Amino acid sequence: MADRLLRRVEDALGVLAGLALAAMALLMGAEVVARYVLGSPLSWAVGLVSNYLMVAFFYLGLPVTVREGAHVAIDVVYDRLPRALRPWCDRLAAATGLVFLLAVAVGGLLLTTDAAAGGYAPPAGSAELPWPVWTSAVMVPLGALVAAARLVLLLVEGAPATVPETDPTSTEVR
Repeated sequence: MADRLLRRVEDALGVLAGLALAAMALLMGAEVVARYVLGSPLSWAVGLVSNYLMVAFFYLGLPVTVREGAHVAIDVVYDRLPRALRPWCDRLAAATGLVFLLAVAVGGLLLTTDAAAGGYAPPAGSAELPWPVWTSAVMVPLGALVAAARLVLLLVEGAPATVPETDPTSTEVR
């Protein structure tokens, strides 16, 4: 039940992350055309991409990345460990990741609540998008908390391998 609900939330955030990536690609293409063909750059595009779309792509995509074990992994040692030790390494990795994600979530929550309570926005004239800071910051704790929930579930259920099985003779780079 918990896994099914968490998967729905992760999938919804993953869709939003995918839309952010598509929007970045389209917007950057439009920016190139506007700047170099029309001679009129989209002054707000860089702010939207850097303050919103990249944050959304990374933090909202993080839970699916954790669930699928698609994060960066250095598995040179892991692949050579006896199979009996791998579950312990998986648990250690999940616990370490959980601590890190909870720290990110707490920092993100503090930033978001502080920005919302203070009504923080970029100073007039300093940004083409004078949207409140919390509208971007809220994506950090959201993604980190959902990814942390996945790690808690993995720890409770016995943490299956966080790194997909690989063939030690493969030249695949992960």
